[in-house]
Amino acid sequence: MPQQKKKRSLSGATTVTTPASERAAAAASQRDLMRQAREKEEREAKVRRRLSLATLGVVVVAVVVLLAVVVVPALSKKATNDGSYALTIGSASAPVTIDIYQDFMCPYCGQFDRAQSADLTSLVDSGKAKAVFHVMNFLDPSSSGTSYSTRAGDAFVTVAKQQPTAALAFDSALYVDQPAEGSTGLTDAQIADRARAAGVSDAVIATFANKPNVDFVNKSNKAAFADGIQSTPTVKINGKVFSGDLYTPGTLKTAVEAAK
Repeated sequence: MPQQKKKRSLSGATTVTTPASERAAAAASQRDLMRQAREKEEREAKVRRRLSLATLGVVVVAVVVLLAVVVVPALSKKATNDGSYALTIGSASAPVTIDIYQDFMCPYCGQFDRAQSADLTSLVDSGKAKAVFHVMNFLDPSSSGTSYSTRAGDAFVTVAKQQPTAALAFDSALYVDQPAEGSTGLTDAQIADRARAAGVSDAVIATFANKPNVDFVNKSNKAAFADGIQSTPTVKINGKVFSGDLYTPGTLKTAVEAAK
């Protein structure tokens, strides 16, 4: 009999996920996907600011064409905040949306990342999918008073906002030799070291000390509860909870290909 997989419940207790054949299909929840329009507005505003500094019409046209044809497609990992305290990594026009609810202290979130991170990065880079991260901190009480879930989540959100091309690598770096639940977690210096190893710039890492996104993490956690999330990791594909095996490499990729 296949071994049943576990998740971390929001109450802190470990729950066993029943086979998919014994679960009712999760109700589809429609998302307000207006990120593309917002990104377009942001790009147009940026172009207008640049145009105001230009003096030659021909040069202006060349710059606009360069932005539209070369620069914009090159942003294969752009992070946006959709207003619901979730962070999107990848192209807004990607045909498949992968929602990931995670807490950096959750051991099963670590298992998921170690199994699926390579495929997730490939799917995002290729434009086949975009990853929407919902950072949670309900396991703060399990880090011996250091609020590790919040500190790690704050650093991840900071990187996703300021240097999105390094966000997926940093996410995975936080799960390498993941601190055990109930420990003090990584120190701030160790979080910074892992960010640096993932390619995060020293300028961005320097902002970690100010904890600029603690409020964002708190509200993201609250929004996840409001979404009815019962355990971590919870993964949704185009709004539907993925009921397959989260911990075997290849399963996420197969599900995304099927959804596309």
